[in-house]
Amino acid sequence: MKRYSTIHPLYMSFYSKSLYRDVAMNWKKVSFLYLFLLLAICEIPLMFRLNHEVSEYIFQQAPDIVKQVPEITVSKGIVSAEVQMPYIISEPKKNTPLIIIDTTGKTVSLVDSDAFALLTKSELIVRRTRTSTWKFELSEVDGLIIDKKMVYDLIEAFAGLIPVVMYPLGLLVSFVFRVIQALISALVGIFLARNLNITLSYSQSISLSIISMTPAVMLGTIHDYSGIVVNSWWVISLMIALGYLWFGVRSVSEQPDDEPQPR
Repeated sequence: MKRYSTIHPLYMSFYSKSLYRDVAMNWKKVSFLYLFLLLAICEIPLMFRLNHEVSEYIFQQAPDIVKQVPEITVSKGIVSAEVQMPYIISEPKKNTPLIIIDTTGKTVSLVDSDAFALLTKSELIVRRTRTSTWKFELSEVDGLIIDKKMVYDLIEAFAGLIPVVMYPLGLLVSFVFRVIQALISALVGIFLARNLNITLSYSQSISLSIISMTPAVMLGTIHDYSGIVVNSWWVISLMIALGYLWFGVRSVSEQPDDEPQPR
């Protein structure tokens, strides 16, 4: 029977041998749930920081970008704007091209350009990677007018959606990564157990691996939120997790007589 709840490892994983012994014996079915809850909690301050940084950047840079936007009309799939073509909207400060508008047909791709997007007479081309793009035909678009107010409204809406979109996405990516880490670390845990002359099943070792990640995950959250740069932090984080895995396995090997042995 479990002695500790899913809240206890948030602080007891730093020091409690009894916790690690309980995890090895009784946490087979809840360790992944605990991992998800741990990451869900730790993602919250990171999302606040990301939202603040992105919003600050957007609203500092947006006015200088928006004032460059001409009035653009899309009528029956045809783009028109009363500016000299090609017209380039540049990124402030860096003065590098951000969006190219060219309805003359002279510019047909983003090859040899650092711009993020190209609006031609009949399509919108958006950079996906350095060497590939998405193309969107505008043949079905009619009566669309893009002006400064519309662009600024879209920027504000985007800024408001950042936490809504990024939190679940960031949580999912982090959870998958940590699950993979736990599955690999569990093999190390079994090896450590053999060196200490005890037997751990793979599922027990996975549970210990997940709990042993807690200090590294929480310290990593503090590291990322504070903005302090520590070189090779991922290596340090890995060493912390493996160190606590060793601590956890060793704790199991030191099972007191009054505690049941791991099953």
